[in-house]
Amino acid sequence: MAMAAKMARVMLLLVLLLTQIFGVLAGAARPLKLEGNGWMEGGIGMVAQMLGGAKQSGSNPPGHCC
Repeated sequence: MAMAAKMARVMLLLVLLLTQIFGVLAGAARPLKLEGNGWMEGGIGMVAQMLGGAKQSGSNPPGHCC
């Protein structure tokens, strides 16, 4: 009985680990939106979009600092 419980626990941990790995792979598979001529311009633009979206998604008005 103890062996079955231990095996079930290992299987559960394996499923959780695989779920995390596939989540990371799915996030990495999305294409980057490059708006500039090179990697740096596109990367900086992407970060600016992410930060702008995070700032606007809050309950504070856009002109407020925090």
